[in-house]
Amino acid sequence: MPASRLLQWHLGWAAAFCLVAAMLQAQEAWERDHEAGAKAAKAAHFVEAEGLLLRSADEARKTATAAPLLARSLLDLGEVYRSEGKYAPAQSCYAEALQIYTRQYGADSPQAAEVLNGQAELYKTLNDYVQAEPLLLKALEIRQKKLSQPDLATAQTQNDLGELYTATGAYDKAAPLLQTALETRKRLLAADHEKVAQTLQALANLIKQTGKAAEAENLFRQAVSIYGKTVGGEHPDYANALEGLALFYSARHQYDLAEPLLARILEIREKVFGPDHHDVGVSLDALGLIKFYQHHCAEAVPLYLRALITWGKIYGEENPWLSADLSNLAKCYEYIEDFAAAEFTLRRAIRNDEKGLPPDSPDLGSDLHNLGSLYFTMRHYQEAAPLLRRALDIRTKALGLNDRDTIQTLETYANLLYFLHRDADIEMLRRKNWNRR
Repeated sequence: MPASRLLQWHLGWAAAFCLVAAMLQAQEAWERDHEAGAKAAKAAHFVEAEGLLLRSADEARKTATAAPLLARSLLDLGEVYRSEGKYAPAQSCYAEALQIYTRQYGADSPQAAEVLNGQAELYKTLNDYVQAEPLLLKALEIRQKKLSQPDLATAQTQNDLGELYTATGAYDKAAPLLQTALETRKRLLAADHEKVAQTLQALANLIKQTGKAAEAENLFRQAVSIYGKTVGGEHPDYANALEGLALFYSARHQYDLAEPLLARILEIREKVFGPDHHDVGVSLDALGLIKFYQHHCAEAVPLYLRALITWGKIYGEENPWLSADLSNLAKCYEYIEDFAAAEFTLRRAIRNDEKGLPPDSPDLGSDLHNLGSLYFTMRHYQEAAPLLRRALDIRTKALGLNDRDTIQTLETYANLLYFLHRDADIEMLRRKNWNRR
């Protein structure tokens, strides 16, 4: 072999060797950072996890053959972003991971199903169940078809879909999914595993809706106990389980039991996530509502104000999602006789409703009723009349004449007409509405 050819061969071999060495080095760095990032995420050290998983993704991008590693990093990073409340980056990570897995393994692969499940959980967090349901149904179909059953990944999707159906009132669909998930997890995991606790909590939320209070409380307590032993009392999963128990007590008007639990949950979430996180907003709402129910309205006001700041950052200041908090805040202002603040707050709620909801939305009707009732209380009868009239029209159309809310508006409006000495309108209202009930 000529010397020049021999030199070329040696150089080519050396280049290939360096390339392989670089690839191996990148993969080792990926494994190190990814493992550490996953461990940090499990411990709810999300800032640390985010940095490590970003670095593992960067390592995976250094070589074209590491696409599955990149997808794994992106999927786990998406989960961390979702936990942190960084929803747009989470969606981007899920989308890129799904593209890679679909290209590598196919759209009906278990890997793609895992991403679909993650995307659905993101939509559930945002209360967008319409987007979440088909993703979970597709993930479940893939996992049941591609994986040997019973299977823990399938149980996860069954659990998540069962939670969705409970949240949307489809209890008959939720029950078999959650029961199957629990049976699988108890069979394949220890009885005190955190995944078992997750499904116990989901079942408790379902059973609570059926009126089986003692059974629901027992399941909530089991979930709290397991999480306390497995992840510890400072972990957000423990806080989530504790929240289920607290809301159970709140629904039963056991506010003395619910309030300290909700205060503890808020403390945990603020420590883990910071002040502007979605789950912190949920805690502020729940604690504010407890204060309101106990007529501690002066204490509820700052909680609702903080929650509204959080929701404004997540959903936008003009989103109708804020209107429920605005309405509750206005009731607190009215209770402490700060009528100007109550009026301003309800007008903001109505503006948001009118921008983001259909014109016959019951939520808009509720806020119109509340502002009309406030004006009635303030003896601003002329301002109250058109608001209550609109509220009555909306509630009659959307809810029917015999609905409790419609009757409430009807009676308030009738009383208002009496104070305005509009006897003819009262008689017309009586013939039009009372006679049809």
